[in-house]
Amino acid sequence: MRAIKLYFKTPVRSGSAGLGLENSDLTIRSDTLFGAIVSALVRMNEDAEEFVEMFKNKEVSVSSCFPFSEDTYFLPNPHSPHSPQHIRKKRFLTKIEFEKLISGDIPEESDENLDFMKKLEVPKVALDRITSNSSIYYLSCVRFRDGAGLYFLVRGRDRMLRVALRYLEDEGLGGKKTWGLGKFEFRTEDFRLRACGDEYITLSLTLPTDLSRIRYWKPVTRSGWINSQYCSLRKPKIIMASEGSIFKEEEAGKLIDLDDVRSELSTKVGYKVYVNGTSFLVETESLAGSVKA
Repeated sequence: MRAIKLYFKTPVRSGSAGLGLENSDLTIRSDTLFGAIVSALVRMNEDAEEFVEMFKNKEVSVSSCFPFSEDTYFLPNPHSPHSPQHIRKKRFLTKIEFEKLISGDIPEESDENLDFMKKLEVPKVALDRITSNSSIYYLSCVRFRDGAGLYFLVRGRDRMLRVALRYLEDEGLGGKKTWGLGKFEFRTEDFRLRACGDEYITLSLTLPTDLSRIRYWKPVTRSGWINSQYCSLRKPKIIMASEGSIFKEEEAGKLIDLDDVRSELSTKVGYKVYVNGTSFLVETESLAGSVKA
């Protein structure tokens, strides 16, 4: 397993259903990351279909992007109601805290120190096309201090992924790239996570193929836009299990062909559109009341 660290040279914006321009997420979800990689491969005339097939066959898989600062990695807090109160209130845990929790131990109480990332509100002016009246709105984004950024985990064959990232370094990742947001440099490091047990936590968005496998989860609605030279269409809404959801059994998730959701969508758009709902799992001890002091 490897960690690919994204050092952002400009602020980055990550949107989500219901957030609007005034709010920005602190992460980049695995479906957004997958879509950016495939889009980059298409623009570079690489074989994007080969990459999609590799994803379907689990020859390569990626997590969502999470914060890091220097050598400190943060991971999503597992969605267990049995975690202590001082743990449940956090969105992220350090790698050390995460490893302790999934081993059945209680991490010591500490602050969720994310002062290396700062939310910015950038004022923008909109002009009415008819009256030319102006109005101010605010665009929210996140800036990272030096030595910090977002990272994601990858398993498997990552050559094509690296090719896409080299393109995206200058193109940008996330929203409002045409405004200069989301430019980065990336570095790769080995990543080891001490994980064991008979249940699983997902570090990516996951579309469950069997709901009976869910132990605890937090559903999240994903949508967005498809912009092609032929049309602009909103993606259908899809409900997935968010990062930190816990499964009783191994759950592979699913790579969604949007033609199966909305018939003949690829005919209107001009190409196949996929949404990544495959899982990135790590093993955990059962968190159903077994966490011990």
